[in-house]
Amino acid sequence: MIPSPKLDDRTYQDIVDEAVSLIPRYAPEWTNHNPSDPGITLLELAAWMSDLLIFRLNQVPEKNYVAFLNLLGIKLHAPRAARALLQFKLVDGTAKQKVPVGTQVSTPQAGDDSTVTFETARDLTVTNVALDRAFSYFDDNYSDNSRFINLSADGSFEVFGGAQRVDRFLYLSDARFAGVGESSVLRVFLGCPERGTRDLARMLEWEYWNGERWKEMIQAPIEVDRGEVAFFGPLTFIPTTVHDIEGLWLRGRLSEVPSDPAETEIDTVRTRVEISGEGLLPEKAFANLDNGAFIPLDLGKNTYPFGKEPKADCVLYLACDELLQTPDAYISVDLQLADQAVFPRPNPSDQLVMAWEYFDGKRWRFIGRSSPRGGLPGAGDELGFHDDTRAVTQSGLVTFRRPKDMEAVEVNGESKKWIRVRIEKGDFGIAPEYALDGDKWVTKDERPLRPPALKSISLKYREDYRDVRHALTFNDFTYTDITEVAKTEYTIFQPFSARSDESPSLYLGFADKLPNEHVGIYFQMDEELGLGSVPGDEAEVLTPELTKYQALKKAAWENQQRVVWEYWRGKQWEPLPVTDETVGFTGSGFVSFIAPDDAEKSLKFTEERFWIRARLEMGGYVKFPRVRRVLTNVVEAYHQTTVNDEILGSSDASPLQSYKLLHGPVLEGEILEVREKQRPKDTDIADLGPDAVRMIDAEAKESQECWVRWKRVDSFFESGPQSRHYTLDFLTGQIAFGDGRRGMYPPEGRNNIVVRSYRIGGGAAGNVNPGTVTSLVRALSYIDSVTNPLPAQGGADRESVEEAKQRAPYTIKSRDRAVTAEDYEMLALRASTSLARAKCVPDRSNRGEVTLVVIPKAETRGDRIDDLSRRLLPSNEIMRYVKRYLDDRRLVGTVVNVVKPRYKDLSLKVTLLRRSIGTSDRLRREIEHKLRRFLHPL
Repeated sequence: MIPSPKLDDRTYQDIVDEAVSLIPRYAPEWTNHNPSDPGITLLELAAWMSDLLIFRLNQVPEKNYVAFLNLLGIKLHAPRAARALLQFKLVDGTAKQKVPVGTQVSTPQAGDDSTVTFETARDLTVTNVALDRAFSYFDDNYSDNSRFINLSADGSFEVFGGAQRVDRFLYLSDARFAGVGESSVLRVFLGCPERGTRDLARMLEWEYWNGERWKEMIQAPIEVDRGEVAFFGPLTFIPTTVHDIEGLWLRGRLSEVPSDPAETEIDTVRTRVEISGEGLLPEKAFANLDNGAFIPLDLGKNTYPFGKEPKADCVLYLACDELLQTPDAYISVDLQLADQAVFPRPNPSDQLVMAWEYFDGKRWRFIGRSSPRGGLPGAGDELGFHDDTRAVTQSGLVTFRRPKDMEAVEVNGESKKWIRVRIEKGDFGIAPEYALDGDKWVTKDERPLRPPALKSISLKYREDYRDVRHALTFNDFTYTDITEVAKTEYTIFQPFSARSDESPSLYLGFADKLPNEHVGIYFQMDEELGLGSVPGDEAEVLTPELTKYQALKKAAWENQQRVVWEYWRGKQWEPLPVTDETVGFTGSGFVSFIAPDDAEKSLKFTEERFWIRARLEMGGYVKFPRVRRVLTNVVEAYHQTTVNDEILGSSDASPLQSYKLLHGPVLEGEILEVREKQRPKDTDIADLGPDAVRMIDAEAKESQECWVRWKRVDSFFESGPQSRHYTLDFLTGQIAFGDGRRGMYPPEGRNNIVVRSYRIGGGAAGNVNPGTVTSLVRALSYIDSVTNPLPAQGGADRESVEEAKQRAPYTIKSRDRAVTAEDYEMLALRASTSLARAKCVPDRSNRGEVTLVVIPKAETRGDRIDDLSRRLLPSNEIMRYVKRYLDDRRLVGTVVNVVKPRYKDLSLKVTLLRRSIGTSDRLRREIEHKLRRFLHPL
């Protein structure tokens, strides 16, 4: 603002010099102009007094200007109270406690500094019910955001978004999994109807618990049937507990939910374990000869299983508990003859019969019988006995089903499950005999002795597909036992459920049931910082990015969000009526509701809680909103002190009455009432607003005496004789009434002018840091502690006279209406004294929308900015207030966007040649200070 010119710009010395220069004209005989001359001293005294008069004279234009502003109704803006959130904590063991409105909490006393006191703006019911779970869910993804509840966690989370895939598992448990050893193959069969195009068993990602983690199972590259997967051993299953069931567990993860639900339907869940490949060596092997001797067999080399001269009742004993412990398994004994070039082919007799036997706990019973011509009918047919070796005369397999009544028996001191092969009758030839034929000994070898020699004996087995002992599904974080339905043949069922929530949702879980009281949850949103910046001319540079920004805003406007809140009632989700100050999570604020008394616990995300949820029913966002913190047991508080029922005085029914409040400065929002003997006319009441008249005795028909709430105005210019108006000087607390023509004066009465409530305080001193408002002015029962988890924001000092003088021309010019870009900028600065600059960004591509970038004042030390490196960003509270202020003054249909500045990092390299004498460090600091000062936005 251009300073006003001085009416007289002469200084003290100018006056002295002028007086001395006039001496020869008016007193020529006065020739001694020495400063020590008494006459000169009198001239200097007169010059000093004249200088004082000139100084006062030069103040006249400013005083006239201020008086003119007062005449026009330009008032200094009152201070603004900072807003804080206070979080209360109960004493342990207390269920709930009410914190009444107006509860005062202050900062602790520190030395000579005065405390900063905050007052709660509404009642708060503090409960001990903890909100301890928060989950976001969208498109089959979820995130556990519980760490953002009541704690100062870094970062933020998407309200409707998830980082982890929702798991869907099929769990199978069976004791047979312990037998999946080195040469084993585990097969899993999921019988699928011939409806889907894909095989469910191969769609799943299979894992087993190895004692430390769920380890991936690699599908074996062998031929399998539809619905079947196979896995090579060894698989070291370790018992673990799943859904309170302990056992050996494997699981299949459905990584992707198919679009066709028929592809995941099954009617059978079975498994089997088999040993293939080289098989297992017997744990023990003995040859029991006809003399009763047990000879251990070394299976690592060629061996004679029945001795070198086998005959009836020679027995081969084989033990392998690992294989023989599985009931109903198909056992295969692989017998491989030794090389015939070294060991001749066996020479069985025609009567040879081999008996395969097992011990049933009492005696040895037949498994089956065979001869060189093949298997013999009779005993063992029910076990499916088949002998490819033809009584151990050739290499092959001997297969049979393991008898159910097989028991362990002690053989040669070893108690195990044994099978034995006994020569029932016949032999493998006769040893040669030497006879004297004349004078020579000759060998008689009509049937040469050639016993079987084996180079290897191994055992294999294969089970029939059998039902598993336990089958569970895990869907929507809930286990379901499907063991019985999985055992029922040809019963089609769906193990994997579809998505439980089609809409994006935010789930909040309470550890206990909330009392049937008013509950408020505060969401601190990660709000948009504002526009970016690109180098170049401001008007041209910001336009492309602003165009994109406005296009996104327009898209969001066209797809307005509808967020529905619900609670779990026991069988279904029920609507939960709320007051949503966040407006669909588009800004920080409270979501308030009356806690329902019929809410019930439910299991979600593997947690049993009392759940409520916010569901995006329709619409969308340009960018999904993000939350920094979720707070409970919090209430709004303002840097103020409320004074109630202050008697202003008694009216004598004279014009231009004036009264002064006892406290100041005063914040906006006072309520002044005047006691009147007659009820005002309806037309007068309409001007005062709703509930402006309060009858003193509503039942008395004769009496019309009442309390009337009068209305504050900036001036009486538009007031009439019946206008119940008054003016208030916020700084001094002076209240003035009209003269009867311009504003009505109060009727006569004793103590009939009362200020029911008014608030004092405010100022930038209320913008305190988090965790500093901790002292209750008056103790409350069962309240353990209180603090402010977030910094207090929005406080602004009262407007200075100089600021009002700069504002006044624009106020007169705009008439308190925002039309031009300059109007928006000046009105924004008028809205809050904490702002230093406001810039209306040009945007010609989106008509009807205005974007304003605002910058707050910097902390100063004297007339210098304290920290030039600090990036100045207005608080969200100030931005919301400025937007509301401009919305009340904008043209109808205009959309106002108030945003923060975004700073561009800049690196400078300066090379200087120093001429002056001094330290380089000092010179470097001065250069850096001047560069920062030059680039600083203020």
